[in-house]
Amino acid sequence: MRRALVVRLSSLGDVALSSVLFEPLRRAGYEVYLLTYEPYGSLFADDTRVSVIELKRGAPLPDKLKGLSFELILDIHKNLKTLRLRFKIRGRWITYDKDSLRRRLAVHFNSLRRRFYITEAYLKVLSKAGVPAWDPKPKIEVSRERLGRLEKELGKGNFVALGVGARYRKKRYPYFGELARLLMERGYDVVYVGNEEDGRMASSLPGLNLCGRLSLTDVLATLKLAKAFVGNDSGLLHCARAVGTPAVQIYGGTHPTLGFSLYPEEGRIILKNLPCQPCDIHGKGSCRHGDYRCLEIEPQEVADALESLIHRTGVK
Repeated sequence: MRRALVVRLSSLGDVALSSVLFEPLRRAGYEVYLLTYEPYGSLFADDTRVSVIELKRGAPLPDKLKGLSFELILDIHKNLKTLRLRFKIRGRWITYDKDSLRRRLAVHFNSLRRRFYITEAYLKVLSKAGVPAWDPKPKIEVSRERLGRLEKELGKGNFVALGVGARYRKKRYPYFGELARLLMERGYDVVYVGNEEDGRMASSLPGLNLCGRLSLTDVLATLKLAKAFVGNDSGLLHCARAVGTPAVQIYGGTHPTLGFSLYPEEGRIILKNLPCQPCDIHGKGSCRHGDYRCLEIEPQEVADALESLIHRTGVK
């Protein structure tokens, strides 16, 4: 069988979104491999459609990679690191169009803010290889055994998962505590997922704090068991959508035009759409106004959006 290598080194959300390439490659007769940094490869521990090869930052290529040849190599990271890899991994390399210039200029010019989904850009790479595109929504498989174990630990509760974290301050919604209280008043249990840093942010908030206590694959299983997910424009949001959980995505310093928003059928986005949004392509830095006004969104609005989503999707 022919082999195809998908190269997406980081970060969590981008690696989760790379899953849109697996199914079309398999249907075209390829054995699919993913090259990524550890620990992101563990997202696919239960996913039988792909074999993962993890890189350690600063370390040489693993022996497993050196012993393989690939008919097709899809570079959906496209930076200096992957350019260097071309000299080490031989094969037919194809890169994707990041729409980088337009996205960067959209930070400053409203006229350049248009509909754009990064997963569709990933899928366009396939046309260059003669592979029919597939569904632009990500998908990651989680085993029934894992789901069963997590369900026993969490119970068959009526819970909503919350992701309080994001890499940058301008992307972090500050009212998750108030939101959690509202949801609990409405009869939902609340579970926080994320890493150890997220756990510190959630340490004083009402609900069950599982941040930093689960493997990435167990995080996926927890998200899949949840009625819905609420989070920032962050990696956990893409993990939730990849396991088919309805989600509410709260935007701060970024914007859907940068390519990472939910599709309407995946959930709801909450965006104030201020003239200063987006203020940075990645949400870096501090607020130029000093008040993070883009994140001044009433918890009531978020809770109402979540309940509307749950009722719309018929989640039990």
